[in-house]
Parts: sequence; C-alpha cells; structure tokens
Amino acid sequence: MQMAYFQMNIAKTMKKKSYLFVGLIVTTILTTCLYFSVTYSDFQIHDIFLKMIREENYFADVTVKAETYKEKGIKTILLWNTLFGDRNFYFGTGDIFRDCPFNKCKVFNDRDYLNVEDYDAILFHGNEMDAYEVPQKRKTTQFYVYVNLESPANREVYPKYRKSYFNLTMTYRLDSDIPWTYDIIEDVKSGKFVAPSRNADWNVFQNNTIFAGAEDAVDEMPSAILDTVRGKSKPVTWFVSNCDAKSGRQKYVEELSKHIRVDIYGKCGEFSCERYRNCFSDVIEADYFFYLSFENSFCDDYVTEKLMNPLRYNVVPVVYGGANYSQFAPPNSYVNALDFDSPKELAAYLKYLTQDLQRYQSFLQWKKYYRVNVGTKQAVCNLCEVLHKQKKPKIYSDLTDWYAKDKCSIQALLDNNVDGYATKRTLMSRDQKQEPDYKTGTQKH
Repeated sequence: MQMAYFQMNIAKTMKKKSYLFVGLIVTTILTTCLYFSVTYSDFQIHDIFLKMIREENYFADVTVKAETYKEKGIKTILLWNTLFGDRNFYFGTGDIFRDCPFNKCKVFNDRDYLNVEDYDAILFHGNEMDAYEVPQKRKTTQFYVYVNLESPANREVYPKYRKSYFNLTMTYRLDSDIPWTYDIIEDVKSGKFVAPSRNADWNVFQNNTIFAGAEDAVDEMPSAILDTVRGKSKPVTWFVSNCDAKSGRQKYVEELSKHIRVDIYGKCGEFSCERYRNCFSDVIEADYFFYLSFENSFCDDYVTEKLMNPLRYNVVPVVYGGANYSQFAPPNSYVNALDFDSPKELAAYLKYLTQDLQRYQSFLQWKKYYRVNVGTKQAVCNLCEVLHKQKKPKIYSDLTDWYAKDKCSIQALLDNNVDGYATKRTLMSRDQKQEPDYKTGTQKH
C-alpha cells in the first residue's frame, strides 16, 4: 500500500516537471519571437530563421565559427551593402559556388555572423558606399573588394576610399582582378568560355564561315532562323528609358531617324511593350532587322545588356560604345556605328542589308558555333578562385587612377563635338591626339 502511494507521488512529481519543462520551452520560444518582432521586420525574421536552419552553428561563438571555416579551408565573404538594392548582389541564394573549380567559399550578407575583421573578403558596391557606414575593424590579411558595374563617366569612386583602401576590383572591365561582365559567349559544342576577353579566340567560327554572304553560308542556316528573317518587316528599333545619356546617343538617333525609320520604345519614344511580354521575342525578333545597342557612355570595356540581350535572339545589334567589340562578340554578329562617318551613312548600310537577306542572314551565322550565357556564375567562380590563389592582399594606391584616368577618351571628345555624338571621325580625331611623339617617345594628349 505504501509502495503504491510512493509510486503515485513519483508519477505526479514527474508529470509536474514535464509540464514545467514544456512550459519553459514555450516561454523561451514566445520570448524569442517577441524579441524578434520588436527588433526586426517580418522579412528579417524570416531571413534569420532560414539562417538558423541552414547554418547548424548559427548560435556558436563568432570566433569559434571563424576558426572552423579556417580549419576547413573555406573562404568567407561578406556582402557589406547591396547591389542596386539586392542583398545578395544578384549572386543568387544557396550554394552559389557549386560546380566552380574552386568551391570552398561561403558568402554572407549578415555583418554580425562573424566578427567583421574575420571575414576573408568584404565586397563593397561602390555606388552605395557612404562616409560613415564602413567596417570599424580590419585585418591586414583581409581583401576589400571594389564592385561596380557602372562606367566612371556616370559613377566616380567615393572620395574617402580612393587611396589605399581596396585590394581587389570586381567590375565590368576586362582587366579587373575579378571581371564581372553582363554575359559571356561560350562554344556551343564544348561549353568553354570564349569571350569577353582581351584574347578572344574566334577561330572556330572564322575557319568555317565566309562572311561575304556566299551561297553555302545561307544554305547552312537553320530553317527556323530563315523563317524568322523572312517575317521581318521593320528596319530599326530601340528600347530606352534614359533620355539624356552622356554618350549623345539621343542626338545620334535623331539624326539617324531622318534617313531610316527608327521605332523607339519606352520613356523616350512613342511605342510601348507591356511588361508581361517577352519584348525581344514577341516584338524585336519577330518584326525588326536591327536593334540599337547604344551605351549611355563611352568608356573602355563598357558593354552592358544592351548588346548581350539582342545577341540572344535572331536580330542584329547596332553597337555604339567605347569598347573593342571584337573582344565581346563574334565577328560579323553586329554593326558598329563608329565604323561610319555619319548617321546618314549608317542608315544607307542598314537599308542595304534589309534588302539583301542573304547578306543579312550571314550576321546570324555565328549562332551555329557560339551561345550567350549569364556572366554572373563565372564572376562568382573567379571570386572564389582569386581568394584561394592570392596569398597576400595587394593595394590600390589610387583606385581612381585605375578606374577612370584616361578610360573614357571618346567621351572626353564629345564635350567639344559640335554634333553632340560620336562617329568614325571622332575616333580618327582621338587616334591623332594619341599618336606617339617620336622625339620624346610619349603620346600626345
């Protein structure tokens, strides 16, 4: 009897303890949720809990976490600010380094996940830096990476951080430590990277193609492309929202429009394409022979989606910019406005191509050998590789010298150009100013 009574008391005590334990857990969860709800936004709460799930050591000591990554040979990368508002720098989410040759890297946008001085690299979007919100501690072994996809004609380096602040560059420039181009060109068969590159090798195309519009070149074209070309009825189109670009492209198009029809879509024109539509497929590829890939400024290597987007479709881009386009796109895949003395001369050539379909189709021949792919993955892989291979951070004594000095030579000439836009004559004028002075061995500026 006493034994039974004793067992009953034990059972009651255990039950009370279990209730107490459950109550403690519930109280902790509610307190945590209350803290998060007061301190963070709904989006931040969602982000924090995702990190708790993905990172098994999320609540571990920050120093311990840094040591763990170091022991495993994993390079940690912090995204300090955003890239045009994107907290992930448009890198994507999850294991973004998967399938990279060097894949032992992890990227974070949480400044508090590790001590800020313990990240192996910190990426700064140059356009969104300010004078106050920067790391207060820094190790000499860290890589501070300057990221920018805009040209120096439009975005200058923030003055406070020009000198001896950054170790690496990650920009659209081909001579960046980590080149980040808008898109890339790959070999169709091998999938190997071809361009953009200072040493782009187009031999696969050149050895198999005759540019002059020979009969056999047209016969080799897929029937779907031929049908698309035969369905075109309008000469030139342009999609644009910046109506006052420094390159003078608006004035160029105004003059061009006097000699050939140019349909302008967007804020700067009379035509529109609904956002839900694939405008390149439904409108540009279907109806137009040419698309104006006119950049907003003339700077070295500054080539954006304005070229790469039309290259994805069966339309020929007309380029207008400061790059050496042979390093970016296959031969005979585009028409360069700066190859002509005037917009009138360009218009005459475009008219000729719309009437000679055989010659026009030769501008699409490259698609048998190459394809356009997104450039961000390659940039991400290059970032991880550089962090593993570069043992000691170098320093840019003056980043502006590298980023902007003498990098927009055509742009500089437009200030004194009566027409307000660039042509072949502008290039000739620039080249004459840069001819070597044989007496001194220097260039004239």
